[in-house]
Amino acid sequence: MVAQQADRKVKEIKGRVNKGIETSFQMLSDGLIAMGRRIYLPEDKTLKDEVLREAHKSRFATHPGSTKMYRETI
Repeated sequence: MVAQQADRKVKEIKGRVNKGIETSFQMLSDGLIAMGRRIYLPEDKTLKDEVLREAHKSRFATHPGSTKMYRETI
């Protein structure tokens, strides 16, 4: 959330959402910008790498759009 607050593009999107111009994004109750069930990640390589690492490190993985979980045997 901190990264979104500091991002210039997020500020632009929030302004368009508040004016009703932007309909593909929505502002969540905690102030995050999302598109459907996915949160917007600013162009921050460190943040994106951390999110990917955390998702792939999980012992349980799901394919986007799927409801089934698969257990990784590492």
